[in-house]
Amino acid sequence: MTRLPPLKALRVFQFAAESGSFKLAAEKLNVTQAAISQQIKLLEDFFGEPLFLRLNREVRATPSAHRLLPYIQQAFALIEEGSKTLEQDSFPHQLKITSIPSFAAQWLIPKLGAFQTQHPDLSCFVSTSLDLHDFSDDSQDLAIRFGSGGFVGLEERMIANDYILPLCHPMLLEQLNRGERTIDEMPILLDSSQELETLNNAFKAMFGGTSKVALQVKDSSLLMNAALNGQGVAPIRYSLAFELIQRGQLVCPVNFYWHSVFSYYLVAPESYFQRHKVKVFSQWIINEVSVIESTWQVYKQKAGLQLQRL
Repeated sequence: MTRLPPLKALRVFQFAAESGSFKLAAEKLNVTQAAISQQIKLLEDFFGEPLFLRLNREVRATPSAHRLLPYIQQAFALIEEGSKTLEQDSFPHQLKITSIPSFAAQWLIPKLGAFQTQHPDLSCFVSTSLDLHDFSDDSQDLAIRFGSGGFVGLEERMIANDYILPLCHPMLLEQLNRGERTIDEMPILLDSSQELETLNNAFKAMFGGTSKVALQVKDSSLLMNAALNGQGVAPIRYSLAFELIQRGQLVCPVNFYWHSVFSYYLVAPESYFQRHKVKVFSQWIINEVSVIESTWQVYKQKAGLQLQRL
């Protein structure tokens, strides 16, 4: 194979030859003029002839440079065109979302109809998983994840923080108010996911450390359903329960809460966020989840909740 000139130097050459200026090329590429000169010198050494004449206050492309430029322009145009074919959306009218199960069940699915009313041209496909899809094929457009960020190799956009508070059925609160049981005697329901160990320990300590752990599950939706059925008090994310709290179906028997160490993120390859369907969904969900924060501030103040440190 014939040895090819360095790609970086060719890109620098293109900008310098098109603008007729090392200074303008440097500004375009956000580098120094010295860096431009170095790359041009590298290319001249490769070809064994000058590509620019260095004059006192300007540079001037040589005839060799003028002959070379159209080929370089065409080559980079083909590269850009080929790259775009990989970024193109094969299914522009299908929006494929993967979400954590609890958020999909308690928030996304109930509200997705409103999005589809606004965008009737889009068909939505929702799957659930705790693991992050690697986007190596066209089976997903966007992931909704709850974590601390740092999704390697992917673009991430934080859309909401969250808060955790003890919640139970109103019947259990009435029992407390009537003196039929104490807060230390409340059955405890826990999410047994390993990353929540610190929260679970803090939760048990806040209830006196003697309460019975009646149930442990690995799904926040199951945890909330158990609380709704009066089986005990559970640490539940406000984002999943705020509408149940507003309807009085779940109540907080104490006056404290925790700030979640995790947040909600939209995650996908950077180029996917340029797809029209991902753009409109991202804007829609950002607007929708903002309601969670606004209702939280009102509820926290009304209930007199105090922040506890994990």
